[in-house]
Amino acid sequence: MLELDLGRLERDGKLRLDEAVPPDDPMWQGTGLSLSRPLGVHLEAQRAGPDVVVRGAIEGEAAVSCRRCLRDVRVAIDEDVAALFRSGVDRAEAEEEEVYPLPARGRDLDLRELVREQVLLAVPPYAVCSEACRGLCPRCGGNLNEGECACGEPDVDDRWGPLRKLKLD
Repeated sequence: MLELDLGRLERDGKLRLDEAVPPDDPMWQGTGLSLSRPLGVHLEAQRAGPDVVVRGAIEGEAAVSCRRCLRDVRVAIDEDVAALFRSGVDRAEAEEEEVYPLPARGRDLDLRELVREQVLLAVPPYAVCSEACRGLCPRCGGNLNEGECACGEPDVDDRWGPLRKLKLD
């Protein structure tokens, strides 16, 4: 559970949070993200006047598709986290100031939004299995990393002939 007890934080001055978020946690629904293993969340929170500063690291591994050949690629997630939860701001002001709103009421500070956002920003939208990946054949869809496809040479459109001639000259 990615929550901090604000009353305890007030008493102790600092709180440490070490959690393992499972890959099937509901916070990943609707993101299209697939984690390969539990996400390690290691955060420390402390008061800074009326605000709360949260620092730490998030580590894990996501499975994404190679943008060229569509094979599964494992991408390491290793992110340092630093966030400020400011009191007295609404959601719109917090977004403008690039901070998170501190709840006006309640004893718990929910860190799920922070963790979710940091993970989504850490995973590259376009991963490649290797720089030498040849991808898929645009005609038959065969994986060119596994060998040449049987569809042969592409048909040449004669309308591009003058430009092709310039390129080859």
